[in-house]
Amino acid sequence: MSSTDDVLISSITIYLGLPILICGTLGNLFNIRLLWRIRHNPCVFIFLVTSFINCIVLFYGLLTRVLNVGFHFDWSTKNRIWCKTRATFSPASFLISFACTCLASVDRFLVSCRQEKYRKLSRLSIATWEIIVTIIFWLAIYIPYLVYTEIVRSPFTGILYCAFVGDAVFSNYQIYFAFPVYYGLLPSTVLTITGLLTYKNTNKLQINRQRQLVQKQITSMMLIQIPIILFSTLPYVIFTEYSTFTATMTKSDNQRTVELVMTNIVSITCYITFACPFFVFFSTSKTFREDAKMLFLCRKATLLRTNQVQPRFRNNMRYIQSISMRTNQIPCNFTTMVKNIKSTTVNEE
Repeated sequence: MSSTDDVLISSITIYLGLPILICGTLGNLFNIRLLWRIRHNPCVFIFLVTSFINCIVLFYGLLTRVLNVGFHFDWSTKNRIWCKTRATFSPASFLISFACTCLASVDRFLVSCRQEKYRKLSRLSIATWEIIVTIIFWLAIYIPYLVYTEIVRSPFTGILYCAFVGDAVFSNYQIYFAFPVYYGLLPSTVLTITGLLTYKNTNKLQINRQRQLVQKQITSMMLIQIPIILFSTLPYVIFTEYSTFTATMTKSDNQRTVELVMTNIVSITCYITFACPFFVFFSTSKTFREDAKMLFLCRKATLLRTNQVQPRFRNNMRYIQSISMRTNQIPCNFTTMVKNIKSTTVNEE
């Protein structure tokens, strides 16, 4: 690969990856702040956990990719612990987030059902146990990476890199089965089926006017995410599998360069899935949008109020202190002056 191609790939990584990283991290933190007060709703609780997991995905996945490809700083080749934890938590958090999104979609389907026995399955206790089991399951799946990932040196180039050195059977299982199924086929199937069924049930409930406003907005928040997830992750899965199966084929330099650039692009855009929830919630839910505006405006109003009240109060106190120092005693009208100051600050507020 020429230096021009290297500069192109680095530029794409920096200018495409950094905005997704910054906006996604801030958006997920805002989600945690805004959804916390209504966390007793099962679907909102799943959204809350998903936002936290998304921060981990962006940190272990996208941030390290930007540093490695964009700025040529690969810490995984310098620190053994970081090499192991990144190889473990990056794919595990990726799949935990996917699983939580699928659980939220299933919850919306249950809520949209007309039968009460299905709606009763949407409970916070059930959602909590689903989250716990999901996290334990996917972490257990990737424990071998925590044990068998090491920093090794390439026998051909002499370059250090972080690689899985365990059983080849497990590696083939991850490449040819786990990756296309867990990342692509399984979540796509679940989200598509539950999304269509929820949309169908929602239209019926709208006709019968059986839906609450809050449930309607939460359902919209979930349904809009589904096509975004599918369109951002499926190209990554398809192109990665294509690169794997054609790795031994003879290709021209131009074809390899194009494939490398495309791989870099789809590897970055797949993180849109983990960066978009806040913006989806903000655009689809009026209540969420109003809460977000109040969060931003309240902070600004507090700062303005502080700047207006504090200076005059401090100047008056300095004036009182100067009088006391000159007379070596507390002024007789001190109480009256303090009352006047308090009344002044109240009027200004």
